[in-house]
Amino acid sequence: MKRFLPFLAIYASTALGATFLVPSDEVLVRASRAIVIATAGDAHSRYAPGGWIETVTQLRVEEAIKGPVSSGDMITVTELGGTVGNISYVVPGSPRYESGERVLLFLETNDRDEWVSKNMAVGKFAFSGGHLIRDSEELVGWDAETGAAHREPLRNERRFLTFVRDIAAGHTAHADYVVQNERLITPNAASPSTYLLQIGGRGLRWNRFPNSVVFLSHGTQPGALGGGLTSLQRGLAAWTGAPGANVSYQYGGTTSIAQTGFVPGGNADGVNTVQFNDPANEISGSFQSANGATLAIGGAWNDSSTHSAFGETFFTITEADLVVQDGITGAGLTGPGFDHVITHELGHTLGLRHSDEPPAGGTNTSNAIMNSSVNFNNDSFGSTLQAWDIEAIDAVYGSGVVIPPCNPPVITSQPQSVSIINTAANLNVSASGDVPLQYQWFIGATGNTSQPISGQTAALLTVQPAVTTQYWVRVTNSCGTANSNTATVTVNGCPAVTINSLSLSTLIIQGKSTTLSVDANGGSALTFQWFIGNPGSTLVPAGTGSSLLVHPSVTTNYWVRVTNSCGGFADSDVIIITVQPCNAPAIVVQPNGGDILDGTSAVLFVGDTGTKPENYQWFEGAVGNVSTPVTNATFASFTTPQLLASTSYWVRITNDCGTADSQVAQLNVVSTCRAAVIVSQPQDQFVSNGSTATLRVTATGTSLTYQWYQGAV
Repeated sequence: MKRFLPFLAIYASTALGATFLVPSDEVLVRASRAIVIATAGDAHSRYAPGGWIETVTQLRVEEAIKGPVSSGDMITVTELGGTVGNISYVVPGSPRYESGERVLLFLETNDRDEWVSKNMAVGKFAFSGGHLIRDSEELVGWDAETGAAHREPLRNERRFLTFVRDIAAGHTAHADYVVQNERLITPNAASPSTYLLQIGGRGLRWNRFPNSVVFLSHGTQPGALGGGLTSLQRGLAAWTGAPGANVSYQYGGTTSIAQTGFVPGGNADGVNTVQFNDPANEISGSFQSANGATLAIGGAWNDSSTHSAFGETFFTITEADLVVQDGITGAGLTGPGFDHVITHELGHTLGLRHSDEPPAGGTNTSNAIMNSSVNFNNDSFGSTLQAWDIEAIDAVYGSGVVIPPCNPPVITSQPQSVSIINTAANLNVSASGDVPLQYQWFIGATGNTSQPISGQTAALLTVQPAVTTQYWVRVTNSCGTANSNTATVTVNGCPAVTINSLSLSTLIIQGKSTTLSVDANGGSALTFQWFIGNPGSTLVPAGTGSSLLVHPSVTTNYWVRVTNSCGGFADSDVIIITVQPCNAPAIVVQPNGGDILDGTSAVLFVGDTGTKPENYQWFEGAVGNVSTPVTNATFASFTTPQLLASTSYWVRITNDCGTADSQVAQLNVVSTCRAAVIVSQPQDQFVSNGSTATLRVTATGTSLTYQWYQGAV
C-alpha cells in the first residue's frame, strides 16, 4: 500500500475498466504479429506522447514461436498504466508484469512501432502450476465468433503450447487443452468498499452527490444511435435513477477536449469526458471483430484527499473519463449491447468493480450490468440495472443498507449410479436456491461440458445407453451454478473401454521406424484403429492392431481408438514421433601427423559433425586401405603403440546416414627431439548463445601433445 507523506504537493490516481471482444485462441495466434515465451525483467513508467502514463517492461525471450523475434533476444513491451513520481494511472484490462514472471505473450505493435500485448490482457498468459492463465478478472466482454458471454477457461500448459506452435506453423491443431475450472459463487452481505475498485486496498467513491456530476462528449461513434449519445444518455439515466441511491449523472453537451486530460503536468483536467471513437489513440489499434478487440475503458480519478462514509474511509473521486474504441462495427452497435457497454463503463466511473469478481467478503453474481462478460449481439439487459447493480450502488451511495443477496443453487440430492440390463435408467437431482432453477444434463465426467444432452433440461433424466456411460447435471440460477457428482449407468456385460498404457512420444532418425503400442481392457473383441493427427481427428487412418510399426519422414502425431463389441470406445492421448534429419559424418578436424621420437607413442584425434550415434575405426596404411584395422581403436581419439618405424594412420567414421574417411596422418620416427613451434594460432570467434565453436592450432616439433586451457595465456 502506498504511503502519502505530508510534503507531497500532488498525488493523483485513476482506476479504470476495459471491455473486450475476445477472439478464439486460433484467431489470436493467427492475428498476432509475434508470439514469445519470455521472462519479465526491469520495468519503468513514463508519459506517452498523448499525455497518459504507460509502463515499459524488458523481457528476455526464451522461445520465439512466431514473428520477427529470436530466442535470446531482449525485447521491451509497452502497456497502458503505471506510476510516474506521485502520479498513478491504474487500468484494469492492461497487463501487469512481475519481475521474474514467466509469460506467454501474443504481441502486436502500436502506432509508434513498439511491442504491445495483443488486445491488452487478451494477449498475456502467465505460467502457473502447469497451466497458462490470463488475468481473467481483467476480461470484460464476449466471444468474437459466437457472440456469447466470454468465460475465461483454464488451459493446460503443455497442450496449449502445442496448439499455439502448430497453428503458428500453419498446421492443423487440436484444441484439447481446456481444463475445467468451475468457480462456485457464494454471495454474502458486504461493506460498501467491497463493491468498489480499489487503490492500495481503499475504495474510490464520489463525495459530491446530490450535486450533479456532468459529462461532456467529444466526437461521435460512427454507426451508433445518435452517434453514441443515445446510449450515453441511457446509461447516465440508469445510474441516476437507481432506486435508493443518491446519484446524479448528467449530460452537459460537447467539448473540444480530445483526450482524457491525463496531461504530462500530472493533474487531471477537471472535465468529465466521454471520448467517442478514441480520438487520441488511448486504446491501442482499432476495432477488428475477427481478431478480437478492446471496446472501451472507463474509470475514475482521485487525488490524495479522502472522506468517510458508512464508517469507512474512501479515496475521493475528483474526475471520471470514458474512452470508446474507434471503428466498432456489428449488430450490437445499434442494439442493447452498446447500451450495456456504456452503462457498464459508467459504473466503473462511479468506482464500481465487476459483480462476479469480489474481494474477500464481497457479494457476487454474474447476473448484472457490472458482470465481467456480456453478450453483445444478444444482450437482454441494455441499460437496465439488475439486482446486484442496485445492491452495489445503494450500498455505496444510498442508505448504506445492503440488499440481501440471492442464493445460488446447492445440490441436496445427487444422481445415483445404477446398473441396467435391457432397461432404462432414471437419474434424478434435487437442489435448493432461488428460483427459477435451470438444469442441463451432460455425458461424461463432472465438469466436462463438451457433450450436452439436447432437450434434457429437467431434474429427471431417463436414459438407456448401449454401453456403460457417465452423466452429470449443472443446476443454474441468476446467482450462480452448481455441478452434480458423476453418475455412471453400467450396462451389464458391456463395461467401458479403459486404456491402461500407451507408447510414449519419442525421437527417431529420418529413415528409421518405431513401434507404437497400446494396452486396453473393457469388454470383448477389442479392436484398435490408429490415426495420424490429434485425438478425435479420423481423417487419416494409419493402421490397426494393438501395435503399429511406423516410419514417418517428418514429425508426426498419432493416436488410437479402442472399440469393444458393444460399440463403446476410448481415445488415447497423442503420441508425437519427432523425426530428426539424418546427417552423414563430415570431418572438421583432420588427424595430424608429424615427427615422434623412436620408441614413443602419439595421440591422434579426429573431429566431425553428423547424426549420432557414430562408429570410428582407425586403420594403418593409406586412406581407403582397410586391410589393417587397428585393434580396439574405435574412438575419435587414438593412442598409437610405441613406434620404431615411421607409420601412417587414417580413420573411417560411419553412422546410419553415410561414411567419411579422414586424411592420412603420417608419423615419422626420428632419433633427435625438436622443440614445439606453433605456426598457426587459434583465432577469435563470435558464436550465438548455446552454440559451439571449433578452434584449431598448427605446430611443428617432435612427439607433440596438445592441452587446451580456458582463460588468458
